[in-house]
Amino acid sequence: MGKSVSNIIARSTLYLLEESGVNTDAIKTQCQLSQYELERADGRLSQKQHLRFIKATSAYDFLWQERLSQGHSPASLIDDAYEMFPDLVGYCLNQPTAEEAVLGYIRNRIIIGNCDNFTLAQADDQLAITYVEDQELAQRNHSAIGNFMLLKELVRLYAPGVETAVSLRGAAEPGSKQLDEGFGCHCQFDQAANVIHFKSAALTSRAEHYLPLLNRNQHQQISRRVAALEYEQGFSSLVMSLLEQAIENNVLNDEASFMEYICGLVGMSRWTINARLNQENSNLSMLLKKVRIKKACAWLAETDLSIQDISERLRFSSLSVFSRFFSTHMGSSPLHYRRRLGQGG
Repeated sequence: MGKSVSNIIARSTLYLLEESGVNTDAIKTQCQLSQYELERADGRLSQKQHLRFIKATSAYDFLWQERLSQGHSPASLIDDAYEMFPDLVGYCLNQPTAEEAVLGYIRNRIIIGNCDNFTLAQADDQLAITYVEDQELAQRNHSAIGNFMLLKELVRLYAPGVETAVSLRGAAEPGSKQLDEGFGCHCQFDQAANVIHFKSAALTSRAEHYLPLLNRNQHQQISRRVAALEYEQGFSSLVMSLLEQAIENNVLNDEASFMEYICGLVGMSRWTINARLNQENSNLSMLLKKVRIKKACAWLAETDLSIQDISERLRFSSLSVFSRFFSTHMGSSPLHYRRRLGQGG
């Protein structure tokens, strides 16, 4: 898949800004973010959207820093993360060792997003975890701190006396004293990379309450989730799924209704949707064609729907128009396609 980030990140950020009186509607407009994209279950924002959003909200990073400096308990950090990403955090909380908890987070972090990444290096008795963000955001501490805080608290649950050392690329900001207290060390700023160090002894600490059977089921569930995310293709995937739902639910009156339906659902004009799709070398007409071919082939092969019924469900103006469309893209008429698969007429 292309790079993307869970819409939960933008949604929670906007909620924090709204609480502080910021005009979030202006930010959504600037970032071409529809309310549907923000609220959609398991929704994703493309890398371009995410970077645009980060830049549009960077002036308010201090609000996040202020919240951090208010002294939220370590447990509340885990609770908040679990509320947003229960599959991922729950999996990390049920590992045999602290090291497995850390690796579980890093290996499956695509659930949160894959616009950034981690590298690991073992040296002497320490593990160094480097957080690598997009070059356009290289001097920003916000994301590195959030990830390091969560990693530290995960390890702390397995090894309560864990010690860390933290280096950050960005400059020191107000609230750095609270950061020192949160990490239990003196954070170094203006460094070459974002790195957190853990002593290897802490990472081998075993969990007091580890449930192997639950872990096995959690692993299977999270692996399926990660595989699905790796297959998805950004905004195009969203629009295609909406078109498929519209066809399956039989909610449209005619061919023109497809475009109106999608525009109304995501709250964007056809021009804006096509501009977004153009970034992925696609457009609405192309996606509608793909969905119609997919559904036509499935219904011809797997159902006893008549060709006339299929044509009408796909909202073609006539059976002859559907037959020409199908023949052009599949190299045979709908009837010949069905007969080739051993179905009736």
